[in-house]
Amino acid sequence: MADRSFEIELDRMFSNHPAFADGDAFAARVEARLDRGWTMRRLLIGGLGLAGGLIGGAQVLGSGLLQRADAIAGQSNKLISGQLADLAGAHVLPGGLEVNGEILWMSAALAIVAVGLGVTRAIRDF
Repeated sequence: MADRSFEIELDRMFSNHPAFADGDAFAARVEARLDRGWTMRRLLIGGLGLAGGLIGGAQVLGSGLLQRADAIAGQSNKLISGQLADLAGAHVLPGGLEVNGEILWMSAALAIVAVGLGVTRAIRDF
C-alpha cells in the first residue's frame, strides 16, 4: 500500500508548476499565428462561396428555371384565385379580405423566416 503523505506531496509538487519567463510572449506569438490563419481562411471561404454562388446563379439562369417558375406561378395564381373566390362566396373568409398573390408570397416568406429562426435556435442550443 502506498504512503498517502507521499502521494499528497507528489500532487502538490506537480500541481504548482513554475511559470516560464517568456510565457506571455510565447502565448502572444501563438495567438498571432492563429489569428493570421483564420483571416486567410475567412478570405478563402468567402471567395469560394462567392464563386460558387455566381456559378450556381449562372446555371439557374441558363437552365430556363425562372421562365418555368413564372409559368407555374401564373397557373397557380389562377387556380388559387378561383378557390379563394369560392371560399369568399361561402363566407369562410372574413368579409372585405382580398387574398391575392402578394399575401400568399408574404405568408411564404414569413414561413421561411420562421424556419430559419428555428434552425438557428436549434443550432445554438445544440
